[in-house]
Amino acid sequence: MSGWYEYVGNIHIHTIHSDGSGTYQEVAEAAHKAGLDFIIVTDHNVVVKEEEGYRDGLLVLVGEEVHDPERKPEANHLLCLGIRDDVSHLAPTPQKVIDAVNEQGGVTFLAHPIERSSPLVPKTFPWTDWTVRGFTGIELWNYMSSFREFAVNYAVGLVFSFIPQAFPEGPLPEVLSLWDDLLVEDKVVAIGGSDAHGKTYRAGPIRRRIFPYEFLFRAVNTHILVPEPFSGEVGHDARLVYDALRQGHAWVAYDLVGDTRHFRFWATSRAGRAIMGDDVALSDAPTLHAITPERARIVLRKDGEVVYDEVGRTMTFPVQEAGVYRLEVWKRAWGKERGWVFANPVYVRA
Repeated sequence: MSGWYEYVGNIHIHTIHSDGSGTYQEVAEAAHKAGLDFIIVTDHNVVVKEEEGYRDGLLVLVGEEVHDPERKPEANHLLCLGIRDDVSHLAPTPQKVIDAVNEQGGVTFLAHPIERSSPLVPKTFPWTDWTVRGFTGIELWNYMSSFREFAVNYAVGLVFSFIPQAFPEGPLPEVLSLWDDLLVEDKVVAIGGSDAHGKTYRAGPIRRRIFPYEFLFRAVNTHILVPEPFSGEVGHDARLVYDALRQGHAWVAYDLVGDTRHFRFWATSRAGRAIMGDDVALSDAPTLHAITPERARIVLRKDGEVVYDEVGRTMTFPVQEAGVYRLEVWKRAWGKERGWVFANPVYVRA
């Protein structure tokens, strides 16, 4: 896998420009402490482009999360990345938003497409307009959203305010199934998002910031592979990030379980090498490979069905049939098996 450079980023972040609590500088400082290479801030229906740039070696990019605030019930939140101009005025028609972002050369991801509610957090913001086409992918794991179902009462809420890592086990199974269904029709890139707000929550007399920015930046991230290193020039490096996301040269990582740097999933064939997000021809006799940073359970799925499930650090799988092959890695932490890596597919074409 020489010739590829890995960078770690956090996507889907809110600041004081919408409903977050932190300034851009405070958010960047938290990301720097967490060891990230880039972040993409996505305030609601606003593009604060003047905040884009490098801060202490951290690449800060600016997009927006678009939704129609007049829609009842609220739904169809769309992450719009790599754009120059605000597109939120088109929010009542999601297809128009997607088309406008594509015209600007950006990428779009359906945010938290499925959410579970709970007694304390009954409101959800799912994706409902399944007539849309041309979007880049979906937010496979929204870390903040994954806590909604556990808020059954104040006592449980208080527990996960102190040990939040004990609760989520991975993306919602319904979202994983949704991704498999969408992949039947076309390429759909998966990313992970924190949905960081840095808010303080109250339970009676107790006030606590449950999910500080730095904690979330150490949890669910998106790792990308790019063909050349960051140069320090914002425009150049932003293009590398957005091209990697567009092409699916990325994986969703629960880095709180363990650093997933140096994970790799790729194919070799008579035609050469292909990485996650790429196509390879079945006639070229491809073999799929994976390497994990630590021993864990490696699960390979073809069109959603398990074709390999072994514990180890490496996988070698000769491909016999065309299909969409995606990889999951599961690792035990805090008494349970947790989703650790969810890699974008290698597409084996007939």
